[in-house]
Amino acid sequence: MVPMALLSIGEFARAARMSVKALRHYDALGVLVPAHVDPHSGYRRYERAQLRDALLITLMRQADIGLPVVRSALA
Repeated sequence: MVPMALLSIGEFARAARMSVKALRHYDALGVLVPAHVDPHSGYRRYERAQLRDALLITLMRQADIGLPVVRSALA
């Protein structure tokens, strides 16, 4: 069972001001991995605390920092 405190990908995207497509891309690259992925549906859910990482990703990307460096910085 998924805890209610987790945000759906759409809710997280709105809160982080990112697109759902970007979140899926960051997940695929291991940059911002969801806190929970439902094994049956594949639905991604994020913790509110991950919004900080989303903001850092946005700031680093605006500074033209590449995703490999972003991933290392968040590890």
